[in-house]
Amino acid sequence: MEMKGVQVITYDNNGELFFLILRRVEGWNGWEFPKTLIREGETEEQAVDRLMADQVGISKAKIIKKMNSTQAFQDDQDTHVFQFYLINASMNIPVKNYAHAKKHDNYLWALRDSVDRKLTWEPEKVALHEALPIIHEIEKM
Repeated sequence: MEMKGVQVITYDNNGELFFLILRRVEGWNGWEFPKTLIREGETEEQAVDRLMADQVGISKAKIIKKMNSTQAFQDDQDTHVFQFYLINASMNIPVKNYAHAKKHDNYLWALRDSVDRKLTWEPEKVALHEALPIIHEIEKM
């Protein structure tokens, strides 16, 4: 069965570019962009809003663009396909406390140079590199 989801590249330009990443501890260990499966009857954009507000804890986030990039992986009999979205949010808004969460135990607003090294999966690095020119164009305005 194919399971569809969304994954968000959340950034803030606070003098320098920062990106929100989560440290995964369930199933595998490493860093990733936040993601969630789309619920029945929910649009991708509604899933992004729910992910940011309920799971990440940032209610004031702006969808900048639906990216071309996707990430797919196999989990038992299911194929998971996540559509990337570029999001702008303030890193001054507290993020959910992940200390006692099951899937993630921490988050980080990582500088642009370090986020590339920290991300575990190649599709996320590809999506980040797709997002950078878009961000630079927006930030010039």
